[in-house]
Amino acid sequence: MLPRPPGVVRRWWSRHPWTADSLIAAGYLLVALSVSTVEWFDVDLAAQPGRIALAVAIVGITTLAVLLRRRRPLAMTVLVIAVGLVSVAQTVGVDAFAVPILLYSVAVYRTVALGWQAFATAAVVAVLAPFLPWAAPHAPGEPQQTIISVVLFALFGLLIGINVGNRKRYVEALVDRAAQLARERDQQAQLAAVAERTRIAREMHDIVSHSLTVIVALSEGALATKDPAASRSAMTAVTDAARGSLVDMRRMLGVLRETGSAPLAPQPDAASIPALVETFRGLGLPVALTVSGPSTDDPSILLAVHRITQEALTNALRYSERPKRVDVVITTDDEHLELIVENDGSIPDAPSLGAGQGLLGLRERVAFQGGRVTAGAVGDRLWRVHALLPLEPRPTRTSPPTTEPRGTTP
Repeated sequence: MLPRPPGVVRRWWSRHPWTADSLIAAGYLLVALSVSTVEWFDVDLAAQPGRIALAVAIVGITTLAVLLRRRRPLAMTVLVIAVGLVSVAQTVGVDAFAVPILLYSVAVYRTVALGWQAFATAAVVAVLAPFLPWAAPHAPGEPQQTIISVVLFALFGLLIGINVGNRKRYVEALVDRAAQLARERDQQAQLAAVAERTRIAREMHDIVSHSLTVIVALSEGALATKDPAASRSAMTAVTDAARGSLVDMRRMLGVLRETGSAPLAPQPDAASIPALVETFRGLGLPVALTVSGPSTDDPSILLAVHRITQEALTNALRYSERPKRVDVVITTDDEHLELIVENDGSIPDAPSLGAGQGLLGLRERVAFQGGRVTAGAVGDRLWRVHALLPLEPRPTRTSPPTTEPRGTTP
């Protein structure tokens, strides 16, 4: 249950602590002077000149303690209790009015435990003070009444302080918790934004890198050939690849817009891998596809396989020099799907392999599926991409192993 919001007076009181303490100290000073003045009417001041000096000193010290109660509550409480041992020389101890105020301050601005300890100390002093050698004379039975009054008065101040202090600490805990939740919310928003930017960068790379690689390969082929029909066919394929890339880009931007409605498009399925292989085979890459084991219809797994194969074949087309064979092997069982893409083209030096965003995207995509992927050179002239993706148990349909013939370089 949330506490009620503070009113006008409480808000002003909390915003001006020094002014509030000054007003309380001034009020205490008026009460202390009034009590001392009443006492002086019954005292022969000429016979006891030191009584006035003692009373003024006690009033001044206790007023200062009340003024500084917020900053040094425990120290000021000890000071007032010490003054109480001296003030018993007076018939009326004005320090007794300061004790509840100081105990209240200890409970509010320190801890409840310290408040009770200070109260116990003040109670012991109140019991012993009337019997000290320098204590003022008193009527029979008067010490007991004084002790009870002082202890009850101090207990009243302590209990109010405990109530106010507990509420204050509760509100502070709520404020701290709200601030912590706000920080956690901001951190989660930042992490979500980073994850979203990473996902967008990965999708952009998959779309742009593959399309541009196809366009560059077809353009170079069109420039190299002297056959007008072949050149025209290559440029037509360039146009189709560019338009397909624009469609994919427009679709992705439509998804990213808050008010946009992107057209629906089918996700890659089991038939998309042969079509992808056929596309690269048409670009002159000697690709052979081998699929064995039970097929899966998990769309996330099929999308991951499509993107990994696309990235591996794109890199083979871009970086491998005159590969004689590129093998795509997909093997599934009841628990895993294994994808291996190997090419025997010569591997260039690492600085020419680009920024590595594609391989980084592959690792992120496979890690999201709970699998693992490796990419690197095997020997002197073999580059391998190996991915292992876990499959959820589900009814599967078995397809016989198929091996497609390797294409030839035109």
